[in-house]
Amino acid sequence: MCYPIRFGLLVVGLLACTSAFALPMNGQLPLYPRGHNMNDMPASVVAMGVPMVLETTDAVHLVDLWFSSNAPKSCARSAASGGLKYACPGGSIMIYAHGDKTQIAYVPAMAMMGH
Repeated sequence: MCYPIRFGLLVVGLLACTSAFALPMNGQLPLYPRGHNMNDMPASVVAMGVPMVLETTDAVHLVDLWFSSNAPKSCARSAASGGLKYACPGGSIMIYAHGDKTQIAYVPAMAMMGH
């Protein structure tokens, strides 16, 4: 019964933020350097299994070019429902257009294991 409450708190925390990050998180998922955190939480929370979304004014293709050069070689790139996905051992990175901006969603592997 605690799972819905924990998930709700996670979502509330996720929806709360606007700082820029330039360091990789947990050594596995690189943070886009021109992305602004939409939730004002430290990047370290991703290493603890908390999803995070960055936003940038850069076009999707520019963000994709950056990730194609900076994502670990173990990441697999594919087109996914209106955007791009990098599936990595440490989690997934989704890149998609949102209005006139680009959003980059990080879903750590630990967030997918919570069942």
